[in-house]
Amino acid sequence: MRSHRPHHACQSGQPQLLTVDCTLRDGEQAAGVYFTVEEKVALARQLDRAGVSILDAGFPVVSPEERQALAMIASDSLRADVFATVRPDPEEIRLARDLGADGVFLFFPVSAMLRELVAPEEAPTFQERIRLAVRYGLQQGLEVMVVLEDAGRAGREAELDSIERLRREGVTTFIVAESVGALTPWAMQEKIAALGQAFPEVQLGIHCHNDYGLATANSLAAIQAGASVFTGTVNGLGERAGNAPLEEVIVAAGRLLGLRTDVRPEALADVCQLVEECSGMVNSPIKPVCGSNIFKCESGLHSKALLRKEGSYEAFSPELLGRQRRFVLGKHTGRECLKHLLEQRGIRLEPEQLDELLARVKSYQERHKDEGARRFVLKARQHYREDFGLPEDIIEWLAVEVVNGA
Repeated sequence: MRSHRPHHACQSGQPQLLTVDCTLRDGEQAAGVYFTVEEKVALARQLDRAGVSILDAGFPVVSPEERQALAMIASDSLRADVFATVRPDPEEIRLARDLGADGVFLFFPVSAMLRELVAPEEAPTFQERIRLAVRYGLQQGLEVMVVLEDAGRAGREAELDSIERLRREGVTTFIVAESVGALTPWAMQEKIAALGQAFPEVQLGIHCHNDYGLATANSLAAIQAGASVFTGTVNGLGERAGNAPLEEVIVAAGRLLGLRTDVRPEALADVCQLVEECSGMVNSPIKPVCGSNIFKCESGLHSKALLRKEGSYEAFSPELLGRQRRFVLGKHTGRECLKHLLEQRGIRLEPEQLDELLARVKSYQERHKDEGARRFVLKARQHYREDFGLPEDIIEWLAVEVVNGA
């Protein structure tokens, strides 16, 4: 198992940003999403090939299938380290160890709102339970990364207190979990900077949810402020509005912040497609980085500029992601793009013929409106509303089987 130390001050060539992928665990918590054991193994292999350093491979106490998947991934000779998510419970930590995990993400709430949900009889001893669980995990030879759940709604004192207590036990990595998207990027930047200043010897990580559409921005703000561990999910899959999309943060960290990352951008398209297929969650064509429209162009002005100078109307090149640029026909098509598409097919027209063809192309959709798109949207809407996940009635059928001992 590698030692995961801060990378912002690393030697040349080493990654400055360490990536933890949570698709197999937090991504699967999206309502209605379920990965089979075989799918989890396939996803783990694809993520490993992409360069992800740590896989959050599951929450072992959830089900036998979760344990089976974790054991198979841990024994698969991957380059990435395989972690399990656990509560501050020695039994859960022991289970993770027995299944072959390299380390654990030990999580507990730090906000007053979630701490109130701890049973009153447990509250006085909860901090001691956390401390003993951390100590036990380290004694078992596991790397323990502490996840400060709901840190976005916690006061700074709660975070400072948790880090101070647990770093004495040997924890070197603390992940600030923005569990419900409660912060702006500016507040996030201030929080991470303050924690880094208070504890320069520890490694800080960031885990953001996307309730306000700020997960990518909050993750980048935290990284710029000093967080050297990023946790996210492919396609932003996750509870409610999802998590920080791994592909977006990786590309932005490299292109906008100038950081070296462990994940190879050219490998992202394949893993995004595989997660889309396994999850059943179809990406929007305009989804950043992995959307099918990202490198498509119909606009006459934009296509003209792109034909004359690559990158003129693109934030980054398709080659960065192993993809290709495409020009498509529609009512916004321009003369230069039409001429280019014709030449690709070995067709040359006179200027007046080109004008006539352009007019026909522009009016074609008006005369041949395809209702297939509307039908697709309505069908998808119905599927996500009614068929995604198990039907509610199944609880009655299964309850009857349980009562009858079937």
